[in-house]
Amino acid sequence: MQQDQPIGTKEEADVPAAADAARRSSPARGWGRIVAIILLFCVSAAALFCAGWFGHYFSLDRGLRTFMWALSETEKHYYEPIDKDGLYEDIIAALEERLDPYSCYYSSGEYAAVIRESRGENEGIGITMMQGEGTLVLYSVTQNSPADLAGLRRGMYILAYGADPASLTPYTQYEPFGEFLAAQTQPFYLRCGYAADGSDAEEFQVERREYHAAYVSYADSESSFSFRGEETLALTQTGEALDGLDEDTAYIRLDAFNGNAAEEFRLCLVKMRERGRSDLILDLRWNGGGYMSTLSEIAGHLLRNAEGDAPLVARAKYRDGSTAEFHASANDFSAYFSADSRIRVLANEGTASASECLIGALIDYGTIGYGDICVRKDAQTGYAATYGKGIMQSHFMSLSGEVMKLTVATIHWPVSDRCIHGTGVGEADGAVAIVSPYIEGTDSFLQQVLG
Repeated sequence: MQQDQPIGTKEEADVPAAADAARRSSPARGWGRIVAIILLFCVSAAALFCAGWFGHYFSLDRGLRTFMWALSETEKHYYEPIDKDGLYEDIIAALEERLDPYSCYYSSGEYAAVIRESRGENEGIGITMMQGEGTLVLYSVTQNSPADLAGLRRGMYILAYGADPASLTPYTQYEPFGEFLAAQTQPFYLRCGYAADGSDAEEFQVERREYHAAYVSYADSESSFSFRGEETLALTQTGEALDGLDEDTAYIRLDAFNGNAAEEFRLCLVKMRERGRSDLILDLRWNGGGYMSTLSEIAGHLLRNAEGDAPLVARAKYRDGSTAEFHASANDFSAYFSADSRIRVLANEGTASASECLIGALIDYGTIGYGDICVRKDAQTGYAATYGKGIMQSHFMSLSGEVMKLTVATIHWPVSDRCIHGTGVGEADGAVAIVSPYIEGTDSFLQQVLG
């Protein structure tokens, strides 16, 4: 008797040779077996697929199953085709509304632009604006951008615009100005000044183009330096002395923890050392944060009493109770400062996230005390603190390149374990409160610090 055997093995030896030869030589029996095997494979695959699909379907949240059913029925029976792309955009928008202001969805193209900007590779003229009633003010001007190189500065009003300086269109509302700005492919002109009535206004020629953003600048009692260049940025002498600084003090402005900010900051410290300065005023006003890796590199130069080659800079705490630690990539405070060096920090309500985290590390390691922080105080509201963002975002990418940026953890200072989310650092902690305008032409805040 023939024993059932796996395909590919030899038949039993007691099967008559003639019968075996006849069976193997019969075309009908051979093809029949092949067809049976193929059918069995197809049925098995279909069963596994269905089992997997139904298993996945019933593992979904009930709300998602309901939506899938509703969408399927609508597609089959609704009297007109539906705009599925628009529907999906509306769904993403509805999801974003449920999240905090720091979480959002990026298309693959949008995320590519985010990555380019994180490397300092920008396009445009390099300004952000703040609308008032019939007015438009430059909220920020990116260093080494066309606007910066043209001489535009934060706090200026945009009063008129056009392709020809002799026939500019007065600014009245944002929509036509925004359309004009987006359409420009050649150099154009902006009429700007610190006075809303235009009494000190000038015309500035700018153009939309690609540029490498810089995030750090340096000044002392003799000169000032900024990063300039097309492809490779170099610390270049660009201005006059900063009035009010004594001969021992350097001033470093750090705008964001993005791009090449860590190396720029190190080069500014080198410049400070070369020019014989041992005290520092670190300006973090309007610095809204950036990347933890950049923060870790910068912090490593500023931790007075930290021990070890890679001291802890911050700790993230996640919803499930797990933690992650961020360590400095260096610990070389003594390379730039002496034991009695004084460091002061300038901050305002725009100082947020990584900036506040850096302040926390400086406090926890004894680099500064709360009294070494100068924070802007609003004369009307009395608010005198930093922004208060003590949370961290991470990026999650789909197989097709879309990204969800989501708030995933709270951030805590390295020694005290303090989280400043919702409170910030300010006058209530012992920081020095300085009353100054929100937007101003002259930096009265800095003038008051320098005395």
